[in-house]
Parts: sequence; structure tokens; C-alpha cells
Amino acid sequence: MCPKPARGTTRCMAHTRRGAGVGREKVPARGRLPSGGITASSMLAIEITRHGGPGALRPVERPEPVPSADEFLVRNRWIGVNYVDLQHREGRPYPVELPLVPGIEAAGEVVATGPDADAALLGRPVVHFGHLSGVYAELTAVGPKHVVALAPDVPLDVAAAVAMCGTTAHVLTREAARPGAGDAVVVQAAAGATGGAVVQLAAAAGSTVIGLASTPAKATAARALGAEHAFALSETPDPVRAVLGVTGGAGAAHVYDAGGRDSFDASLAMLATRGTLVLYGQSSGPVEPFDPGRLSGITGEGRAGSLTVRWVSASNDYLRTGADRARALATILEAVAAGRFDARIAGRFELARAAEAHERLASRGVLGKLLLRA
Repeated sequence: MCPKPARGTTRCMAHTRRGAGVGREKVPARGRLPSGGITASSMLAIEITRHGGPGALRPVERPEPVPSADEFLVRNRWIGVNYVDLQHREGRPYPVELPLVPGIEAAGEVVATGPDADAALLGRPVVHFGHLSGVYAELTAVGPKHVVALAPDVPLDVAAAVAMCGTTAHVLTREAARPGAGDAVVVQAAAGATGGAVVQLAAAAGSTVIGLASTPAKATAARALGAEHAFALSETPDPVRAVLGVTGGAGAAHVYDAGGRDSFDASLAMLATRGTLVLYGQSSGPVEPFDPGRLSGITGEGRAGSLTVRWVSASNDYLRTGADRARALATILEAVAAGRFDARIAGRFELARAAEAHERLASRGVLGKLLLRA
């Protein structure tokens, strides 16, 4: 370990490479891996300089970030690929400032700290998530509220795979709403990374889970995760009728939906009286403005009444501190270790092949989580 620096400089250390199934390999200080064409003070990153398709993701050489103040410099090993990364690349539904190194979660080791950061984390395995600050890269400088220290026996690929989807599902099913034993719960996109995590946690709580997925293969995957009923939308022209059919006409106490515009009306119509529609994304685009009177049940449309619509931004509004993230992640990792939660790693790509990972995720054929190896 380097000697303690003067205030205003960073601490750094030599460290070892970690990763599930990968032996320990010594690498130089500051996380540099020998790489053709990459100098000792630069790193490989994936950059977006224009919005567009997967081809807009460009491998580039960038200067190593320098952690400031209370930041940690993390040598990323495994990086999670999320649907929001595709949205940032495309620049919709909300614009992002370019150029951008995308990504919102990764696991690795702390290799340097800012002058005010906790030096006890130097050399420790960590996962960082819920921020937009240069994650598709070998190194990321990140503030303390997004960093969670890991036990030495936690595989880094597993940590990267469950950081966002697992903690989001925890918030959705344990904090923002609490489906319990006997509750009918509908999960849209039930075979996706987060949807599948919601299925697992709701089923573990004793709820009767009804999974909706795009294809028969995904419906089968949702059943394997704990859904008592699962419908393939490609074979189910009226999913509302299907949900009402398996709930005796009552509808669901909770509906989880990250689809947005294309699924909102159907999700609302699936609710039971006093039911809650939990929104946590809008992959198909923003929902059109609607009359809140539709929630009342007295508009003559034959809908259930006293309904609630709740938007949940787990990372921004529930997991607001490092302690919040650590508690939520600990619950998921404990379930993984006990065999009660499947991390569902569906594919791995080298960092330089991030465009291929985006193509695969956009194909809607992924049953779980995609990772990039940095």
C-alpha cells in the first residue's frame, strides 16, 4: 500500500484481479491491466458522442479518472447492462448530455481514494450502483453513497448482476408496496432482469404471482421463478381478461409495470378495488396525460375504484444513502447465498463488445442479466 498522502492528493495501491471463475492475477497500481495500445495513464472506456443505435457505442482510450474529495476509484471487473443504458444511448425518452460513458452499476475493487474518503476500503471488493458517472469503463470515480462494500466471498459477477435489479425489486416489494400472502400480484415483463426479481420476491412473500411476458419461452421462465400463472402476450390478445379470469373477476392487489405507454391502460384495468399500480420505468415511452377520475370507479367505465398509481424511483428516493443501499443489497445477497434468489446471469461480453450486448438486450430475447467484463 502506498504511504498516506498529503491532504489534497489521492491514496492508491497495487491490487489483484478478481472475478467469478477467474484466478487472482497481480496487476500494476491504479488498476492498470496490460493492454495493447493503452498507456499507463489511460483506460478503456465506451463512449457515446451521438445518439443512435448500438453502433453509437465507441471503445475509446480515456484518461484515468482521479477521485476527488470523498470519492473512491473503483477498478471495475463486471458491469451490468440495463435497459436504461439503451435509452441513454438513444437519447430518449429524456435527453442526456454528451459525450457520455454510460452505465449505472458495476463491481470491482477500490484502488484509490480521494483525500476525504474512507481509506479502509482500499483494496476491498465493492459494488457501486444507481449513478450515471462513467461506468462502462475499466475505472470509475464514484461518491460514497453509491458504494457498498462486499464480503470477500461474494462473487463480483453476482454482485453486479443483482445490484440494480435486486435492490429495485426489494424496494418495489418491501417498501413502496408490500404484497403479502394470498395477494394477487401482476408483474409485467416478468422474465426480465427486474421483473424476474419482482416475481421471485413477491412469490417468496406468499403472493399469487401472475406473470406477463412477451413470448411463451419467457412465460415459462416466469413460472420457473415462482409465478403461479404466466401468460405470453404473443398468445394472449386480451391480458386484462386473462388476469381477471385467474382472479375470479376481482383483479390484482398490485400490478408492477415498467413498460409505460404501451402497457399502462391494461395495467390499470387489471387492478382490484383499492389496488395499486406500481410504475418503475417507461421502456415504451411516457404515459399520456390521463384523468385521475379514472381511479375513482364512479366514471361509468365499470372499473374498480379507490385505485392508487405510484411512481417508484428506487435509487433516487428510497436508496438515498450508502447505508440504504447496503441494507437492500444485503437482503438480496443473503437470499442468493441461501438459494432463494437466482441472479440469472444470461450472458457475458467483453467491455469492447458493449454494442453486441446492447443488440442482444434490444432483441427482447434475454432471460436475465447481461454483463460486461472490464
